[in-house]
Amino acid sequence: MSASYYHLPLDLEGILERQHLPRCSVQESIAQHLYLMLTTYFGESRYEPDFGCQVWEQDFEAMTTMRWKDNVQRSIEESIGEYEPRLARARVDVSVSDFELKNVQQRIRKRLEVKVSAALHRTDEPFQFQASLFVAPLSVD
Repeated sequence: MSASYYHLPLDLEGILERQHLPRCSVQESIAQHLYLMLTTYFGESRYEPDFGCQVWEQDFEAMTTMRWKDNVQRSIEESIGEYEPRLARARVDVSVSDFELKNVQQRIRKRLEVKVSAALHRTDEPFQFQASLFVAPLSVD
């Protein structure tokens, strides 16, 4: 497939100056879109209120329960099915672990690991995606 996808974040100043925007492959475009899905809470997008995932809807005290992980996993799979038509047979694996931040008053945070295995819809080529998010409060590594 040709590199006909734009690299995020978009350079709005470049658009106004009619410059060519950086392009990326379909795999990188899908990865950027999945990452955006993971870091968006429901209702954040005014034009698509169902875009996002359930990670930010839950009480972070209950993060280690199997029910919480199952709900988040199902939410991500449903979002991929609804908003990422370039993927087929997407499977999501979610895990939560404690992560100790050194030199920050020995603070322990929760790290959410998300792995997506799928195939590209058009070519049936394998696709892998992995992201880590520190939750409560949200940050990325």
